[in-house]
Amino acid sequence: MGTTGRGRGGFTVIELMLVVAIIAVLSAIIIPQAAGTGQKTKEAVLRGQLDQMRKAIEQFRSDCGHYPALLVQLQTQPPERQVGGTGAPLDVAYWGGPYLTTPDGGLPEDPFTGDSDSWIYDPTSGDVHSGSRLTSRAGEAYSAW
Repeated sequence: MGTTGRGRGGFTVIELMLVVAIIAVLSAIIIPQAAGTGQKTKEAVLRGQLDQMRKAIEQFRSDCGHYPALLVQLQTQPPERQVGGTGAPLDVAYWGGPYLTTPDGGLPEDPFTGDSDSWIYDPTSGDVHSGSRLTSRAGEAYSAW
């Protein structure tokens, strides 16, 4: 029994085109989802860091009577006669910190700026925000979080 041209194994052009089309559809579904996971993770980290810093600031205010003048006061005890964010003297006798600790001893790093010194802090209200100029997946500026 000899082999004829029709009996050879292989794929037809139609079959190959069908496989390519299926791969294209799957790629169109999976790639956008995978591309957004990095930003989604950074957003979760930013929310967690902001929450942690805001709780530390409120605990400082509760203990010392005023918001810290500088975020570094959350980590190291202010000296006597130090003033808070409003310019009034702090009651450092009740300083119960450090209120905020990180492995390197500094402030947390903003995941979008890559810098621990980029936080926007208002010492009169105790409010802290990201220093990033980027916007979230929902279209809101990270600096408004």
